Amino acid sequence: MKLYTWLSAPNPRRAKIFVAEKGIDIEIVEASDPDNPGQLSAEYCKKYLHQRVPLLELDDGSCIGEAAAICRYLETVYPENPLMGRTPKEAAIVEMWDRIAEWEGMMAVSEVFRNTHHLFEGRGLAGYDIDIPQIPELAERGELRLGRFFEKIDKHLAEHEFLAGDAFSFADITAMCAIDFGISRRLPFPGSCSNVQRWHEAISARQSTQV
Repeated sequence: MKLYTWLSAPNPRRAKIFVAEKGIDIEIVEASDPDNPGQLSAEYCKKYLHQRVPLLELDDGSCIGEAAAICRYLETVYPENPLMGRTPKEAAIVEMWDRIAEWEGMMAVSEVFRNTHHLFEGRGLAGYDIDIPQIPELAERGELRLGRFFEKIDKHLAEHEFLAGDAFSFADITAMCAIDFGISRRLPFPGSCSNVQRWHEAISARQSTQV
């Protein structure tokens, strides 16, 4: 198997951390254009119609895109050390918090990033081969969404060690990647979010998250 990633992009990082945490031996392939790292290579774009990362290429040549779908597949094939729930109820809670972390956290940062960074002029949304203009108002909305996300998970983490309960899960991976993405774009969580601080320091110390 091969896992295609792109520099420090947060969605590929979700998959890489998952693979590292599970201890799965997968070849990691950089999908960026060697001559223009800010773009995916033409070869990769031909391989994957949606032109997004990450992408898991199986040994039979078939491909699975989207971080959550990739990790769901790997969880099924490699069930040891479960990261997507140990019971039906826990699996549902992990998925719930993963969706919240992705849509309210990661997508909020993405709204800011895609609508402000000069490298993404005409590329306001990922995966399109047509001009998608940047919209400054979406960046403003993204910052508002992110602030609410920080408040929400700080309140939740006051009563839980991890997002989905008492065990590290894929939901924590997604939330950490969202938060680290924000930090890289100068959108850190507020100092008043002491529970987020405690949680972030704990999971950042895990060996798997060093990717």
